[in-house]
Amino acid sequence: MRHFILLICIFKSFFSFSQDVPTNNNSNSLSFFNKVKDSMSIENFQFDVKKLKYYGINNDTVLIDTSLTVKKFYKFNYRKKDNFELLKPNNVGQVYNKLSLNKYETIFTSIGYNANSSILINQNDYKFYNVAYPVTELFFKSVFSQGQLTDALFTTNINKKINFSLAFKALRSLGKYQNSLSGSKQFRFSFSFSNEKFDSKIFFVSQKLEKHENGGLNSTSLIDFESGDDEFKERSKLNVNFEDAINIYQTRNFYLHNKFTLINKNDNLVFIGYNLNYETTNNKFKQNQASFLYGTIDSGKNEIDDHYKFRSLKNTLSLNTNTKFFNDLSFSFINYNYNFFSVNDVLEKLDGENNNLFSGNLSKIFGNFKIHLNINQKISGERIGNKYNFNLSYAREKFNYEINFKLKQSHPGLIYDIYDSDYSEINFTTRNKLSETKSVNLKLKKENLGTLDISFSNIINHFYLTINNNQQSKLIPRVNQFSDDINYIKLKYNKELKFGSFSLDNSILFQNVTQSQEVINLPKLLIRNTLYLSEKIFNNVLDIQTGISLKIFSKFYADEYNPLLSTFHVQTLKKIGGFPILDFFVNAKIRQTRIFLIAEHFNSSFSSGKFFSSPNTPYRDSNIRFGLSWNLFN
Repeated sequence: MRHFILLICIFKSFFSFSQDVPTNNNSNSLSFFNKVKDSMSIENFQFDVKKLKYYGINNDTVLIDTSLTVKKFYKFNYRKKDNFELLKPNNVGQVYNKLSLNKYETIFTSIGYNANSSILINQNDYKFYNVAYPVTELFFKSVFSQGQLTDALFTTNINKKINFSLAFKALRSLGKYQNSLSGSKQFRFSFSFSNEKFDSKIFFVSQKLEKHENGGLNSTSLIDFESGDDEFKERSKLNVNFEDAINIYQTRNFYLHNKFTLINKNDNLVFIGYNLNYETTNNKFKQNQASFLYGTIDSGKNEIDDHYKFRSLKNTLSLNTNTKFFNDLSFSFINYNYNFFSVNDVLEKLDGENNNLFSGNLSKIFGNFKIHLNINQKISGERIGNKYNFNLSYAREKFNYEINFKLKQSHPGLIYDIYDSDYSEINFTTRNKLSETKSVNLKLKKENLGTLDISFSNIINHFYLTINNNQQSKLIPRVNQFSDDINYIKLKYNKELKFGSFSLDNSILFQNVTQSQEVINLPKLLIRNTLYLSEKIFNNVLDIQTGISLKIFSKFYADEYNPLLSTFHVQTLKKIGGFPILDFFVNAKIRQTRIFLIAEHFNSSFSSGKFFSSPNTPYRDSNIRFGLSWNLFN
C-alpha cells in the first residue's frame, strides 16, 4: 500500500504546475504575466540529446537514453545489466549462479574469489561523459526487509574540453533468511580532458561488499522447505548452515590513460599512449566458531579469520597510427607486476615481477566491412596468458553480422595456488595450469528476423572446485583441473513481435556440453518471454508499460556456492530447475523519470518447495518491489 501511495504522490507532483500565473483584472498586468514562462516546463527546456554522451575505455560512444523500453526493465536491478543468463540469489547483493558459460577471467592474474565477479564494477563498466548540460541520475529500488538500493551520479563539463563525474551506489538488505544480510558501497570518479594534442582520462572505483554467509539451508530445513508447510512460509524459521560467517571483499582500482598526438596532418595521425592500471584487493572471511562442514580449527586459534591481500600494477606504453590504409594500427609493450600475501599469517609473500607482454591492434574498414585483429603475446611470466582475437563485421541499416575467432588463456586466481585457512584441512599449495579457450562466434541481426548468436568453444585445463560428499565435513573445497577437451555449443535467439499496442519479447537459449566427466553443468534450455502492453495516456504525457515476464530453464546439476572461497563448486547429487518464474510489472515514464513496480515471482505459492537458486539455497519468494530512475538536466 505504501508503494501505491508513493506512486500516486509522484504522479500528482508531475501533473501539478510548478508556478501559477496570478489573476489580475488589469490587462497590462495580465499581459506582463502572460510573457512570463514557466521555468520548470519541459517545453521551455530545449535540450539536444545528441549532446549528452558517455563512452567506455574503448571509446564506444553511447547517447544518454531516458526512453522506456522492456530492455530498461530487464536492466533495472542491482547489476544494472540483463540477468537472462544468470540465476538470482534470494537476497539483493549476493552472488549469482550461472545458467550459461560466460567467463569473467582476464589473461592477467587476479586474487580469485571468482563468484564476486558478477556483482562488481569491472573495467568494461567504466564510463566517461561528455555533456552539454550538468546531468544527475538518481536510482532507487526497494529490497528485502530493512534497507534500500540507491545509486546517485552527477556529471558536468567544466568546458568543452574537461568533464568529471561522481557516483555512489549503496545497498543494505536484511533478507528473508537467517544470516543473509548483504551490503555494499561503490564509489566512482571519472575525469577526462581532451584537446588537439593531448587526451587524458582517469577513472577511480572503490568497492566494498559485505555478505553475511549462511551456507544455505541445513538438511532438516531443506525437507521443511520442500514440504511446502505453511508453518515455514516465514523463512526466518528455517535453520541455516552458518549463523556467524561474514565475507568482506574490498577492492580499489585506479585507471589512467594518456594520449599525446605527434602528427596530425593530411589524414595521418600518429600518437603515443600510456596506460596505468593499479589494483588493490583484499578479502576477509570471519567466523566466530568453526563449523563441522569445514572440519576442525587450527590449534591455538579461537576463530576463523582468513584474510588475503592482492596488489597489481600494469603499465602500458603504445605507439598508434591512423592512416588512409589502416584505420587503426598500434603496438604496445605491457609490464605487469603483482604481489599476494596473507595479512594475518606468516605465509610467504608471493611476488610476480616483470611479467611482460607484447600487444598489437589492427583495424581496417572496407565499405560496410570492418576487420579487427588483436594480439596479446606473453614474453615472460608464468601466471599470465596469451590472447588472440580476430573479428570481421558487416553492417548495413537493417542487416549486420559479425564473426569472431578467439584464443584466450587465463589463470583461475592466486588463492587457488596458495591458500592456508584457519581450518586445518583446507590449504592449497599447487601450481594450476592456465586454462585455454578456443572459440568461434557468429552473430546475425536482421530487423524483421531478430538476432541469432551462435558460438562454439573448446576448453582445456578447465579449473573447477569439488567437495567430498561422502565425508561429514562436506564443504571442504578441492582444487581440480580437467585436462581433457570440453566442447561447448551455444545458440541464442532474440526477437520482439509487435501487435498494435501489444509486444512479445522472446529470448531462447539452447546449449550443450560434450565432456567425459560432469565438470561444466548447465541447463539445456533457457527461455524468457515477456508479453506487455504499451500506451500513452493523459494527453500523451505519461508512458505506461504493463505485462508479465516468464523465465524457465530445464533441470540440471547446478553448482553450489562455497562461502569460504566465494566460489561455486561442482556437485552431481541434486538437480534444480523446471519451475516457472513469473513477474508482473507496471512501468511508467513521465518526462525523464522512469518508475517501476514489480511483483517478483508472484506464482511462488504454486511451485512451493521446488524453486532453488542452488541445491541448498531457495530462490526468491513472491515480493512486490518499487523503484525509479530519474534523470535531471540543468
